[in-house]
Amino acid sequence: MTTGAIAIPRDRTDRPIPEARVLVMVVLALMAFGVLMVYSASRSVDPADGGSYFVRHLIFLPIAIVAMAFGACVPYHWLNRGWLAAAIYIGTVGLLGLVLLFGDPVNGARRWFSVAVAGMRVSFQPSELAKVGLVIFLAWFFSSPSRVACGRATAGSPCQGGDRPKADARSFLRSFLPAMGAIGLVVALIVKEDFGTAALVGFVALLLCLIAGCRWWHFLTVLPFAGLGFWLTVVRVEYRWDRLIAFVNPWAHQDGAGWHITQSLMGIGRGGFFGVGLGAGVQKFYIPECETDFIFSVLCEEMGLLGAILVLGLFGAFVWRAGRVIRRAPDRFGFLLATGALLTISLQAVMNIGVVTSALPAKGIGLPFISYGGSGLVMMSLAAGLIASVARHSGSRGRPLWTGAASGPSPLARRRTCYGH
Repeated sequence: MTTGAIAIPRDRTDRPIPEARVLVMVVLALMAFGVLMVYSASRSVDPADGGSYFVRHLIFLPIAIVAMAFGACVPYHWLNRGWLAAAIYIGTVGLLGLVLLFGDPVNGARRWFSVAVAGMRVSFQPSELAKVGLVIFLAWFFSSPSRVACGRATAGSPCQGGDRPKADARSFLRSFLPAMGAIGLVVALIVKEDFGTAALVGFVALLLCLIAGCRWWHFLTVLPFAGLGFWLTVVRVEYRWDRLIAFVNPWAHQDGAGWHITQSLMGIGRGGFFGVGLGAGVQKFYIPECETDFIFSVLCEEMGLLGAILVLGLFGAFVWRAGRVIRRAPDRFGFLLATGALLTISLQAVMNIGVVTSALPAKGIGLPFISYGGSGLVMMSLAAGLIASVARHSGSRGRPLWTGAASGPSPLARRRTCYGH
């Protein structure tokens, strides 16, 4: 009888679940929480409307899933074309300008285009498009070979023969100023009607510029303009200034500007560890916009601390796995695209939860994948899909595949590959 090695078939444990699939599963889990909470919160908006908020949310849910699938399946590098990035940016700016002129006023703000579908008003918010459109434009802008600085030629680098390009990400005149102009125009068109979204878009864009390689002291030149914008859009706008004052001590203003925050905090406290039960919350009847901006408060009251931890854990898992995708990005464009998408989703979640828990001043911004709002749900899902697309095109062993001049090296590797340090 001869003996020999026994061939043991590989188990599924030898093949971990791909990052793209994990990201999709996490987003779907967050959407499931969103369906439950929108259903519960919408019952308090107008009991006589038959739950139209929930119905509209269900209409946009499959559209959002298709948008995520589209973003994940389409090769992300198709977006790395100058004409396409410019078209996305110009289209975004055009829609932002048109909504200021012809948008439907809701609660005194022109943020939406609305159409009637099957007897219901379905709205689209161009500022949600700006969150993704500006990220795509900046990722292309800073990944073009002319903006990858090189001190000496290296194998696979976009610079050959030791020549430094005429423009690079560290150039103030040729890179920083054009980027600030593009960002400033988008933020200026949003901030008049939606300060929260403008703050998010501007902050994400500035972080992306810094990550792309812009010198940090260049941002000091933006401070005077930021201060002027804050004075014009916050200090001189009474209700925004009142919210800022109420943030210091919301209980002293609970009958005025602090009403949202105090009611939200009471709802969170009432939930305890296990919550009062789905649909059994009462604070949602006193919180305006409970189905959008303050849906996390409804979740804490009805599902308790346990439900809040589950949702925060899902967001944490998304950030962790998306961070792995970013570190393994095949090229500079993929790195910047995934980074911008992750910053948009994660910082919006931080801002929303910070407002609900009184850690940040009140501002109108939803919780990604959970809050009611069709355009926000679709665009956040598309952003998650783009991260999944970068994951799908990463190296099989998880190592970056710097592919040469077409996209340039990742900003994380730029100092090693370009400056010879």
